[in-house]
This record gives sequence, C-alpha cells and structure tokens, in this order.
Amino acid sequence: MKEELKQVAVEHMPETEAEYMELLTTLIASPEGTAAAFVVALAITAADRETGLKCIADVCFDPPSPEVLEAILPDGKELEEIASSYMRPAALEGGGTRLTVMIKLTDEKSLKRHMKTVYVGCSGTQSYRPLTLISKPPRYLKKRFGIRRDYYEDPWFTADFPSMILPLNRA
Repeated sequence: MKEELKQVAVEHMPETEAEYMELLTTLIASPEGTAAAFVVALAITAADRETGLKCIADVCFDPPSPEVLEAILPDGKELEEIASSYMRPAALEGGGTRLTVMIKLTDEKSLKRHMKTVYVGCSGTQSYRPLTLISKPPRYLKKRFGIRRDYYEDPWFTADFPSMILPLNRA
C-alpha cells in the first residue's frame, strides 16, 4: 500500500468561530487540510468549550447535536492533552507559534464513494489515528454556510472521528 506523509501548518490558532470559518474555508479543499481543521477544532474546544463545539459542528458533514458532542468529548485537561498530541509547535521568527499537523494519506479504497480515511499523527500514542472524511460538491458550501468560493477540488468534511478523541496511553 502506498503511503504519503503530509504536513499542514496553521500559523494562527483561531479564537472565534468566525476566525475558524476563515481557516476552514482555506483548508477544506484537501483531505489533509480538513484533518488539520478538525484538530484545530479540538484544540479550540479544549480552550473554550462553547466556541469549540460550534467549530467541530462546522467541520463535520453531519454534525452531532451539541448534547451528543458534550457527552462524547472528554473534559478540560484531558481534551487539551489529546488535541496537543496531534500538533507540533514551532516558534516563528516574529513571535508566535506555528502548529504543524502530520497526516498520512494512503491509497486504500473506501467502501463508499466520496469517502476517505486519513491518519493523523499522535505523539501521545506514537502512532496515527484514523479520521474518516467525505467530499461534497462546492455547492454544499453555499447551501450550508453561504460561502461562494471557487474550489478546483471538492471540499472535504469530517464524517467519523471516534478514535480521534480516545484518551492517551498513560505510562
């Protein structure tokens, strides 16, 4: 099976849902970008649960209800540890931090058309965790978010993410 490692860098951690939507619209044109956007949404949720839950709903194709998200996501420190295990920080010259997410893409075929599984590097388990994505035509963005932007590839959304929120191994 052919594998390809990709790095997606995020220069600025969004603090509001509007900032997150700006980032999301730049990243969702590729599977690895959507995976990074999901990791950023987890990090936002760890810092500000209410805003983060909205961001997770934005990146999900069929978002769970806020009550379900609240029930399945770990609380506080544990979610912060999980989210930070997917990001590698690097200092920028002018100050600030660039966050890099490692994504492994494979050539495995999905059972369903327009779906793809990518693997997100997790330093907490020293492995890759699967994240299932689904592509939709660009008109979906206009219908759901009112976004009118030209995409040369179909945008991707998170379809299934349970392994991304599993606790880290305690050594």
